[in-house]
Amino acid sequence: MSAPAIDAATDTVLDVRDLTVEFPHKDREPVQPVRGVSFTVERRRRLGIVGESGSGKSLTALALMRLLPATARLAAGEVELDGRELTRLSEREMAHVRGGRMAMVYQDPMSSLNPLQKVGNQVAEAICTHEAVGRREAHDRAVELLRDVGLRQPERRCHDYPHQFSGGMRQRVMIAMAVCANPDVLIADEPTTALDVTTQARIMDLLTRLVEERHMAVLLITHDLGLAAAFCDDIHVMYGGRLVERGDALTVFRRPLHPYTEALLESICRLDRDVDRPIAAIAGQPPLPENLPSGCSFHPRCAYAREICRAEPPAAVAVEGQTAECHFARERRET
Repeated sequence: MSAPAIDAATDTVLDVRDLTVEFPHKDREPVQPVRGVSFTVERRRRLGIVGESGSGKSLTALALMRLLPATARLAAGEVELDGRELTRLSEREMAHVRGGRMAMVYQDPMSSLNPLQKVGNQVAEAICTHEAVGRREAHDRAVELLRDVGLRQPERRCHDYPHQFSGGMRQRVMIAMAVCANPDVLIADEPTTALDVTTQARIMDLLTRLVEERHMAVLLITHDLGLAAAFCDDIHVMYGGRLVERGDALTVFRRPLHPYTEALLESICRLDRDVDRPIAAIAGQPPLPENLPSGCSFHPRCAYAREICRAEPPAAVAVEGQTAECHFARERRET
């Protein structure tokens, strides 16, 4: 697995510090599915957040966009986009940032697109939201955007409705809407879910080209480690609402520090493994945020757990450029 080469002249465009999302409850303590998450994304780099379903990945992305469900709230944390603190903005101010400076591609384009509007009108509306252009100019730019994302015959297809497109084509429309204002940061939340392998590859090739041409930073949310390895420069591993390991993609995949990262990699079907060797499965289920284990949240499923893992939450330990929330991170690197 190799991470794509990137220009070393980068700078931080997105800085997230101690992000905590909670669901208040009138009869008990609030539930926190995202707890104290911190990371940075540098311009022109691609950061992947990986982990099992329910680990808090998508909720983190929604919190960055300030699109949390009505029952959730941002309990703590700061989100700076190019030095501008987003959590203190009014909804009107945030509406200009959302889709303008920071945009998002969602998991299911069919539920994100309006089924009653032609796709060209929807792309044109996104353009008009962020730029003072006339309807004709917005339409012409929408056609060019659809062409740029690989839609054939965009002049004709812009008059079609979402149900007349395949899943991959609908995702291309969503990407066109997301990049129409040339955002600094593009958040891609499981952008290839439910797509066949060939279409997945085409969508990721499209994202790679757009990132290079438009100099965007990308935050990729995925549970597909192979996809993350091929696309991302840096990897953060999420479990139980925490980032339990961070580092560059090549190092994390070749020499994981956290037992959870190791277990994820062991559960992948690989062509270079002995066909008679069973694929390892991670025992148990991810913890529910309202019922987190004591100590390290991974200890009930960890093959290396000791008494301290059950008693004390681990602090983040830095080892040779990687960071892991594991009591034995240094010991694991030395073995």
